[in-house]
Amino acid sequence: MNDRPVFLCIAYAFPPILRSGTHRTLGFVRHLDALGWRAVVVTVKPDGEPVDAALLDRVPPGTRVIRTEWTDYIDRAKRFLLACGIGGTKSDESQGIGPETPTVGVGSLGSITRDEARGSVSADDGSDAAGATTSLHRSRSLRDWLSRALMTPDTRIGWVRPAVRAALAAVREERPRVIYSTSPYMSAHLIALRVARRTGLPWVADFRDPWRGNPFRDTGYASLDRWDDRLERRVLRRADRIVCCTPTMTDDLVRRRPFVRGKCVTILNGFDREVTGRIVPERLFPPDVFTMLHAGQFYSRRSPSVWLTALRRLMESDPAAADRFRFVQLGSTTYQGRPLTDWAQDAGVESLVHVLDAVPHGRALSLMAGSDALALAAAAGPGGHLQVPNKLFEYLMLKRPILAVCTQDSPIRAILEQAGAVARVCEPDGPQALAEAMRSLLDHVSPSGRESRSEPCPEPRASARAISRCALHPHEDDDRFTLSGDAPTTSAMEVDPQAWSGVDRFDRRHRARELAEIFAELTGDAVRASAEVRSVRRSEIPLSPSRDGAVSSASTAHTSC
Repeated sequence: MNDRPVFLCIAYAFPPILRSGTHRTLGFVRHLDALGWRAVVVTVKPDGEPVDAALLDRVPPGTRVIRTEWTDYIDRAKRFLLACGIGGTKSDESQGIGPETPTVGVGSLGSITRDEARGSVSADDGSDAAGATTSLHRSRSLRDWLSRALMTPDTRIGWVRPAVRAALAAVREERPRVIYSTSPYMSAHLIALRVARRTGLPWVADFRDPWRGNPFRDTGYASLDRWDDRLERRVLRRADRIVCCTPTMTDDLVRRRPFVRGKCVTILNGFDREVTGRIVPERLFPPDVFTMLHAGQFYSRRSPSVWLTALRRLMESDPAAADRFRFVQLGSTTYQGRPLTDWAQDAGVESLVHVLDAVPHGRALSLMAGSDALALAAAAGPGGHLQVPNKLFEYLMLKRPILAVCTQDSPIRAILEQAGAVARVCEPDGPQALAEAMRSLLDHVSPSGRESRSEPCPEPRASARAISRCALHPHEDDDRFTLSGDAPTTSAMEVDPQAWSGVDRFDRRHRARELAEIFAELTGDAVRASAEVRSVRRSEIPLSPSRDGAVSSASTAHTSC
């Protein structure tokens, strides 16, 4: 009989499903297994999802995985409205809902505009045409409201009931000691909420993205916004611990919901060191062509426009340099419904842009490792600073020069600094600075991805000061991170034997130990677990604290442009 403690994991993204969130959950399951915690995972059947069968090989042998169906309420509503004669056209039946766009965009029960959804369409009162138009718009408005209601908090609300049944059965059979739920999708937390209420088990709710205040979410109606707010509040009040994956998200949540203070912590994302031994770098272009690769998606306010404009300015200012520069987009092939190749053609840089569809994770790492530099795109505008693309940590693991576009208050800057990364950071509205950074990388980075000159790149030293405004500092007794004040900075791309010296702190094993400590505290084994986990942290994580407790960044090769 297996007497190891069990935790119930509720996660939509789990192998073989290939999503960015899969790696955090899989990494926790793997490393918690090594720390003595066996996982029972409730997830979905991967029908219709992108899959990577190789990820299944990394699931620990003792892990029990329960895969459930989920009900597509949008599809059911479409069919019902069509049967009643008020559901739009037959062509509407084929309209899918993007799995990563909950409560965003036009209604999925029929195509209407935002103005139509709010009924703000003018017509002459008293006319038959006006009456017919008003009736049509009311029907469309009903369809849009219902569509958005069925996507609150997200498009997987139809997973809640079957997952709750499966989770309660697993509790009876496996006797877990703690519940762990992770989002997106936020419906995972609604499942955990019901299970926690029924069983009384302690519960850790992990937020990879913010629920409220998310720049990519829009309920569209005040009534649905109030309901969405109420759902988040219920989850936050019942959860025993709340985990956010960025310090800015934690700060924002505590500001919005003061009652979570004291039970809300930050556990950053990370990388899985064990995969590096299987990576064989793969180049897409000859060695004399400088290759910059962006892995991930462009969507909403994470736009390719600044990158394409920068490429255009590089082409105009230095055609010879542009001729040996290629920008590779790996992952999504469209933006706002149009092929990225069309966007590149509109910008006049189609010869510099190479677009690849999603590939298995192992090959994606090989393509990243074979590139001369890696591009990181964060969301612009309000709320963009709350999120950090998970790919950043794999970039750090591969130790390739990084060109990042993010806001001044983004924790990306501080993470790069703490890692000692060879990196450039530019503003989302600064295509000229981005073009100059591309040109500088061409001059100072060899095709192997290492610097070819010993002197710093000619970038303004004063601009690196912006990084320090969100410097990451560890707590006194471990390597968790929070936002705090100024920290020392250095100039750009300095060749230093200690460059990348802080990368190991972002190994996901350390993050899993933080989660294991939370589990132990909630299950009454806090003293022993705290001593063991902190002992391992101190012995394995290289920290160089300064006199004031901040981590020294004297070796950082990083600038802001």
